[in-house]
Amino acid sequence: MTLSQRNEKVFYIAEFFNGLIFHMPVWVAYELQFITLGQMAIIEAVMQMSQLLSELPTGAIADLLGKKASVIIGRIIGVISLLMYATTTSFAGFIWYAIVSGIGDSFVSGAKDALLYDSLKQDKREAHYTKASSKLSLIFQLSFAMAILLGGILSLWGYTTAIYASVISYSIVLILSFWLKEPALDTEKFTLPRYIRQFREGFRELFKSPYVRDISLFYIGVGGVTWSAMMLFNTSLLTTIGYTTFQIGIIVAAIRLLNSSVLFGALHLNTLVTKRRAYLVFPVIMMLCYLPGVFLTKELAILAVGGSIFASSARWVILGGYVNEHYDSKNRATALSTLSMLVAFAVVGFALVSSPIMQYFGDVKAVYTLLGIATTLTILPLGLRIRRRYHAPSFTAQ
Repeated sequence: MTLSQRNEKVFYIAEFFNGLIFHMPVWVAYELQFITLGQMAIIEAVMQMSQLLSELPTGAIADLLGKKASVIIGRIIGVISLLMYATTTSFAGFIWYAIVSGIGDSFVSGAKDALLYDSLKQDKREAHYTKASSKLSLIFQLSFAMAILLGGILSLWGYTTAIYASVISYSIVLILSFWLKEPALDTEKFTLPRYIRQFREGFRELFKSPYVRDISLFYIGVGGVTWSAMMLFNTSLLTTIGYTTFQIGIIVAAIRLLNSSVLFGALHLNTLVTKRRAYLVFPVIMMLCYLPGVFLTKELAILAVGGSIFASSARWVILGGYVNEHYDSKNRATALSTLSMLVAFAVVGFALVSSPIMQYFGDVKAVYTLLGIATTLTILPLGLRIRRRYHAPSFTAQ
């Protein structure tokens, strides 16, 4: 068995348990016992800011000390942060949880993707990355759907029951991380000068050519909007519009299952989603989901959340493959961490802006429309420019 085949198997098993986020349908109701809707947005902003400030340092460390080590450290911190979350009953406690959680996520975010891609590249299988990513996404979607359904049921015995169930699944992911093997590709020993150089070169990787700059910005834009919705607004919308945690579990589980089959099937048919189409498909789906936010009914909210979840999942699988094609292996983890950092920066902005809006209206509908306006003014024009400049029928960007 080659190194990439070994790591793939470990990633597939780990991703199943990583998707068992049992507390996802209950977190809004759980936090609303102790804090307000506006304070929830501030907590999310703190979490993303914590990850933002940690992304570049942890990405550079992953490139220099090892991506496997970075993933393991991040998983340890993740388990600790979730234990903090389960025992927190105050706004200050949630803030501390957010800081620790953000740091843990930064250790994993760029390093995990870079470890998978470099494992494949070492065995000259990098063309397999999109297929591997789609399988990982399918596994995550299926396990996440199951966890959301079970989480709604577990909440009948108390919200913390679902949270502690997530702690167990996160701990299993940590244990599995020790079975990963580090690829030998472009490894260097850690020194401070190399660290500084890695920090700088990884950041430059995103903007090293006009084409790479534009697809990086497109990825950041799609990620900023859809990840804001995923982390804060989707469950909040369903909760404030009148669904119970048990109902949310059923609804989101069904959405995830449908999302998995559509996304996985489209990628393997290789006809529905092409590079030229993707840069238009993403903003169109997002505008259809978010722009009508203030007019959403209880029934239409399900469709909006479903489209939002699809766009978020497709960002990882489709756009992640596009950007990875153009980043050098020795800078990959730093570059991917930089992307995550800039996505987190956008999420921080949306969270801070949304806090007074949600506090005033008492729901999330107006924020959904705000996300739609942001998509229309920024992501749509950028996607059209990429199609026109780099993916016209007579030209293919290299």
